[in-house]
Formats: sequence, structure tokens, C-alpha cells
Amino acid sequence: MLDEQKRKEIIAAYFRKVNEGDVDAILTHFTEDARIEDPVGREPRVGRAAQREYFMSNIAAEVTVEPGHASAGQDGKQVAVPVAATMTNILDPNRARTNINAVDIFTINADGLIEDMRVFWGMSDIGV
Repeated sequence: MLDEQKRKEIIAAYFRKVNEGDVDAILTHFTEDARIEDPVGREPRVGRAAQREYFMSNIAAEVTVEPGHASAGQDGKQVAVPVAATMTNILDPNRARTNINAVDIFTINADGLIEDMRVFWGMSDIGV
């Protein structure tokens, strides 16, 4: 079990790698069989190939994230972070940028790797 500060540091490092856009570096933060559900309610992506595809699509959309204050659960595993994301709409011929406000919830294992990431956002959270 990792202490709260260590879990917050792991997630801060993950967000730095996301903004740097290096998929291989991002994937070092995840277990091989990690689950990513973004947004919550869609079919989760599980495993390294699905993780790589997910982050490659984020890079194609030029996603940048501004994480807010991370809150650690008292279970030794969870961290929740409000996130303001900006991305390019790759379906728009003008490649307009849009914003999404979300809350990311991570489960981190004893080795300091993310084994689950759930991203909460709805249609009313886009463009705000």
C-alpha cells in the first residue's frame, strides 16, 4: 500500500507525460492489463494494445490536460483528480479546439502502477 503523497506524485508524473505526448513514457505508468474507461459508461479498454490505441488517439487530437488538486482515498489505492482537457476535434475540417471538464479516478497498485483509470464526463461537460 502506497501513502497518499506517493500516489499523488505518481498521478502528477502521469499527467506530465500525457502533456509531453510520449505514448511509451505514458504506458510505463500502467500495468500491462490496466483498464481505461473514458468516459465512464463506454466499453473499457483493457490491455497494452488498447492502452496504446487510446493514448495514440489522444495525441492525434492534440490533447492537453490541466489537472486540479488531487485527492487521495484512504484505501491506499485511489486518487481522484478534476481535469480540464483541451483537444482538437479531428472530425472538424477546421480542427477547432474544444474543452472538456472531467474527473479522473485512478487505482494504483502496490508497485506504483495504474491498474484502473475511470474518466467521468458527460455531454454537458464539453465546451465549458
